[in-house]
Amino acid sequence: MDADSKITMLLGVVILIVVAAALYPLVGDSVDNLTNASHEDYVGTETESIVGMIPLFYWLGVALVTIGVAIVAIKSSF
Repeated sequence: MDADSKITMLLGVVILIVVAAALYPLVGDSVDNLTNASHEDYVGTETESIVGMIPLFYWLGVALVTIGVAIVAIKSSF
C-alpha cells in the first residue's frame, strides 16, 4: 500500500470520528426521549435498559471501525 492510500485511510477515519461526534447529540437526545417516562416516545420499563445502551454501542461501532482500519493499514505496510 502506498503512502497516498494510507493518508486517505487516515483522513477517512478522522472524518468518521468527527461526523460521529457531531451526530452524537442526536443519538443522545433520541435515547433520552425513548427512556424518559414523561415523553410520548417512551419505550416502557422492559426495554428501557436496552435502549439506554444505544450510545455505548454507537461508540463501540465507531471504535471498531477505527481499529479495523488501523489493522488493515498496519498489515498492508508489511
